[in-house]
Amino acid sequence: MTADGPAPGPIRDPAPLRGALSRLNDARLAPEHSSARLAALLAGFEELAAVLPGEDRRPGAAGALAELEALLSEPGAETGAAALREYLEPILERLIEALLDHPERRLAVYGSLLPGENNHHHVATLVGRWVEGTVEGTLHDRGWAARQGYPGFVHGGSGDRVAVKVLESPGLTDAWDRLDAFEGEAYRRILAPVEMKRLGTGAEGETGWRVCNIYELTDRARAARAPDRERDPA
Repeated sequence: MTADGPAPGPIRDPAPLRGALSRLNDARLAPEHSSARLAALLAGFEELAAVLPGEDRRPGAAGALAELEALLSEPGAETGAAALREYLEPILERLIEALLDHPERRLAVYGSLLPGENNHHHVATLVGRWVEGTVEGTLHDRGWAARQGYPGFVHGGSGDRVAVKVLESPGLTDAWDRLDAFEGEAYRRILAPVEMKRLGTGAEGETGWRVCNIYELTDRARAARAPDRERDPA
């Protein structure tokens, strides 16, 4: 499968994806072009290739990835490895996006970015559609926006669900840096499966899971209520 191949259908069971998504979220925490980031991307890609259904989703990459990891760990290879990491990182990211049907175009919203809420103007200009859904996790009275009535989200597999609306927009690909800066250090953007309604083109489209971006409280924000900040509530 290539990044320009047919779009995958909805995910029926998100459970097998949890390990891969955890690795991909770890990759986001690592510095760009670092060995830790590439290792997490490689591991996440390999797991996705193994668990996603359909022959076109299984590139058979395990052997090639093992050889690449061995090459990057050879003594004296750091200079060449750094260049190789810089080259491979965006390629892997594009392949992962294709395997997951381009989650960079989806943002699950549960707070003030929702239509009608305080900070909707940050996404109001993005052309797309809103789809209702739910995501596994809980809401907590933490984060810098909690004192304005907007609890923060923590992803988890406890069985609890949080209602969200998913913005599907190709314009999000150019908006992430701006949105990340707005959310600040109390939140980090992760990938999470969201059960979305009306995935089809009609009013009665099917329900299924899609991997989406969503902002989660950081560990520091979960530990204690963050102080008020002199800016719009999130």
